[in-house]
Amino acid sequence: MDKEDLDLKDHLSGLKKTYIKLSFPSYVELMKVRKNMMPLIRKNTERIKRESAYADYLARNLGGKGASGDSQLDGDILNQIVDTCEYVVPFHMRVSIDEKIFVGLWYDVKGIGPNRVPTIRKKDLAFFHAKPKVLAFDIETTKLPLKFPDRESDEIMMISYMVDGRGFLIINREIVSADINTFEYTPKAEYFQ
Repeated sequence: MDKEDLDLKDHLSGLKKTYIKLSFPSYVELMKVRKNMMPLIRKNTERIKRESAYADYLARNLGGKGASGDSQLDGDILNQIVDTCEYVVPFHMRVSIDEKIFVGLWYDVKGIGPNRVPTIRKKDLAFFHAKPKVLAFDIETTKLPLKFPDRESDEIMMISYMVDGRGFLIINREIVSADINTFEYTPKAEYFQ
């Protein structure tokens, strides 16, 4: 059951609303149309409230039909638009769902084509293996034992970092004055899998 069905007064009765689906090549066009539609939607909503109040008044005083029935508006479809639902699903999620773009997969993306839509094609993972860059770092500070560093009083002594298997060490010579002999650190093979 859609969220919109729950907005009806008696959503379990089987009554349904009619929707118009509009598609846009970009978010900018969506917002332009939305901006132009909002005054019309407000006008239609106010008119329906007035008509409902008047119909209820007639039903109470003259024994006529109340506003529970769906009043037929004139044939102009623009007079029947009373809501917009573009925010039911966030825009980026709607695009991902419609275009079948999923997290954890790799895609070839080409620029905007003649119909103003980029070409997005999923890579065949049987032939494609990602080679991500890996950065790891560790910062050592002059801190009291069993305490977290405090930026007001503690200083950085050294920063060690590794990029794609190559390690580097940056030393604060104001704190560590003795020369440090070169050393090699090579992680075990199981850490590279």
